[in-house]
Amino acid sequence: IEDERFLEHSGVDPIGILRAAVVNLKSMRIAQGGSTLTQQLVKNYFLYPKKSIIRKVNEMIIAYRIEKTHTKGQILEAYLNEIYLGQRGASSVSGVAEASKLYFAKNVDQLTLGESALLAGLIKNPSKYNPARNPENAKERRNFVLSRMYESGLMTKEKYQAALSEQIVTPKTKVRFQTAPFFVDFVKRQLADFYPQE
Repeated sequence: IEDERFLEHSGVDPIGILRAAVVNLKSMRIAQGGSTLTQQLVKNYFLYPKKSIIRKVNEMIIAYRIEKTHTKGQILEAYLNEIYLGQRGASSVSGVAEASKLYFAKNVDQLTLGESALLAGLIKNPSKYNPARNPENAKERRNFVLSRMYESGLMTKEKYQAALSEQIVTPKTKVRFQTAPFFVDFVKRQLADFYPQE
């Protein structure tokens, strides 16, 4: 849902940039971004968050180079393991595996189609679409993601209707507050840099 042309572009999507520019001009504000998943991955891993033309150009160059040296599967895996998907107390939730446990108390391979669509929809705004705090927003966003998947031919009508009818069930858990959440996040990033995922 974040990059519908992911399999077709080479790190930068001129069509996505043009579409975002048109939407932004019509609304007279930055309403939509034109970044690909690869560009978002580059921004989060290698570049500073401050918006600037120089950062955007660097982001495009690095994204193009990553697409030349890595498969789409490797890029998507890195993105899904890194993307911000909400908060657990004072600690950030990064990646779909951690988000799956937080929001559904399940491993990723146990998620239903509806739950997977909900996680994909969370990327846009994890706070607004948090299923535990905002179940109606989460359901609306999940249904939008499912409709885009159905329109793209990624599922049958039966699977689409079954996923739409799924109840959103989140575990009732108590939030544990860590005494040093920023340090814990720092250590998690360091571990990811120094050791393979296995």
